[in-house]
This record gives sequence, C-alpha cells and structure tokens, in this order.
Amino acid sequence: MYPTHIGVSTASFFPHTLTEETLAIIAELGFSVTEAFLQVDGEYNASFAAKLDRQRRATGVQIHSLHITAMLFDLWSTYPRMRQETRDRFLRALEVAARVEARAITWHGLRYGLENPQLIAAFIESLAWASEQSHQTGVTLCVENVSWCYLRRPEHVQELLASGLPFGFTFDSFQAAESGVDPVALLQAMGNRLTTVHLSDYVPGGARHLPPGQGTLDWDVLLQALHQLDYRGPLLLEVADLQEPQELVKARDFIRRKQEA
Repeated sequence: MYPTHIGVSTASFFPHTLTEETLAIIAELGFSVTEAFLQVDGEYNASFAAKLDRQRRATGVQIHSLHITAMLFDLWSTYPRMRQETRDRFLRALEVAARVEARAITWHGLRYGLENPQLIAAFIESLAWASEQSHQTGVTLCVENVSWCYLRRPEHVQELLASGLPFGFTFDSFQAAESGVDPVALLQAMGNRLTTVHLSDYVPGGARHLPPGQGTLDWDVLLQALHQLDYRGPLLLEVADLQEPQELVKARDFIRRKQEA
C-alpha cells in the first residue's frame, strides 16, 4: 500500500495534558502530524493560537486539522443570542486554523433532535454558513461520523452531499463500529470528500476508543478501503483513557504492519 502519515490527536492526552503541551510529547514519540482538539472556550482566541503556533514550530509537528468541541458549536441553535455567540466562536476557530496552517476543521454537527426535520434543516443551514466561511479562508470544514450525532450512516452522507456545499468528511473507525454500520460503505459514501481519518478500535460493550489492534475491527478491510479511495491524508490515532504513551507507538507499528501486508 502507499505510504500514509500516521499521526496522533491531541485528544489522546486529555484531560491530563494541556492541548499545546501535547505537541512535544507527540514529537518525542516520533510522530510528525496531529489534529489539535480545542477543548474549552479559552482555546479559541489569538493568544492561544500564538501559543499553539510556537509549539508546532518548535516541535516540527504539523497541525493537519483542528477538532472543535461539540457542546460549544451548536451553530443551528434557534435561540438568536446563542447562535450568534456560537458563530462568533467559529470565526475565532478559523483564525486559529489560519495561524497554525491547519487545512481542516473537524465538527460533530447536529447532536440532538436527530430525527427532527426542523432541526435537521437548521443544521444544514448552519453547515452552509460554516462551510462557506471555512472555504473563504482556505480551510475545509469536515463533518465527522459520530454514533450519537446526525452523521451516522451512508444515507446521511448522501443527504449532506445533496446540498452541494463545499465541505468534507472526517471518518472515525470507532464511531462507525459503535453506530453498527459497515465502515467500508460509510467510507465509499464519503468518497473524495474524505479529508481526515481517526483510528481507534472497538469492543462491543467495552472501553471506548481503544488503540488499534486491541479490539474487534477488521483493519485489513478498513485499510484496504482507504487504499481503494486513494486517501492521501493522515491517519490520526485518537485513543481514550491513554495510560501509557508507548501504546501509541505500538498502535502505529500495528497499522504500518497492516499497510505493508
């Protein structure tokens, strides 16, 4: 298979390490690309952007994308003041992305009222606004498949694509498994809009977001599907409750062996 950069999401070190401080750890582990997960409102401003920029330059770690916190970005809210404050925060997120030269933003999108037509319509309207704002600044807004959010199944992907808006997708292997969908079908639906990939493993009823190789996912099939899509972006390890940083190195080695098989 073609070589693909394997990186680490800063979320793997949450909540024990501050977002910007994870870049030094990521570099020490031998990784060169990350997705910076901005956890709190105080990380959406010029001061934090400058701090994160200094760290990525000092460590040589490329910030492929930013991940914005679901609860802070209900861009579709029907309460005018909340909608305005949330959209102002999104514009600040774009400023952070520009400062650290991130090419994408990962967004969970609609996270409640998943069968409510009015909320879905409001969400798609907010996607139109946010994707256009992102496009104008050279950033791709990516909606992520999440088991507890709107984008869960291939038909949801098709519904969003029908809007014709300039956005992309973030694929999450764990979330696909937790949603009970065929990950290959989900990837094929995303097609050439796939911009970012999160890798973690899944055990039914077990711990969430395990390192690849510690669960039940068929990695041979999943990686082959990515290969067939000619996906050239990074594969980002996103592990929860990380006990030992070396687990990330083991996970990277596991994925590399699968790629080379």
